[in-house]
Amino acid sequence: MNVRLFSLILAAMFALAGCGGSKFERPGYAFGCPTGGDKKVKDKEDLIAAKVERSGDTDDIKVADLRCSDRSSLLRIDIDLKNGGKEVRRIAYRFRWLDKEGMRAWEDESWKPVLLYGNTNYTVTTLSPSQEATDFRIVLMDQDK
Repeated sequence: MNVRLFSLILAAMFALAGCGGSKFERPGYAFGCPTGGDKKVKDKEDLIAAKVERSGDTDDIKVADLRCSDRSSLLRIDIDLKNGGKEVRRIAYRFRWLDKEGMRAWEDESWKPVLLYGNTNYTVTTLSPSQEATDFRIVLMDQDK
């Protein structure tokens, strides 16, 4: 009986020790998102700057936040866009998917149009198209001008 109780306590201790989590990121990741190799990312603004590409005049469209997580071996991404101006803005976005070597992992996506009213937020949510797509860039394009 004592051996059974000791085994149960020991198993519970190992289970609880494994649930403690880690304060450290995986190598090549910052804030849960891939950094694209050995690039040093100090804060969230550096990460956003590394992930966002712009086409046209989209300076008043800010990426307010960027979140990443793994879901069934796929990369899930949430990006919060904010229209900082008072005017309605028409933009489009698409993701460029990269593999672990930084090469294109998937064909270019089609542009997805978004209508952003003045001083509003819009959250873009997506999953990577395959397990080979381990990194990404989001491309924002101006459709007003």
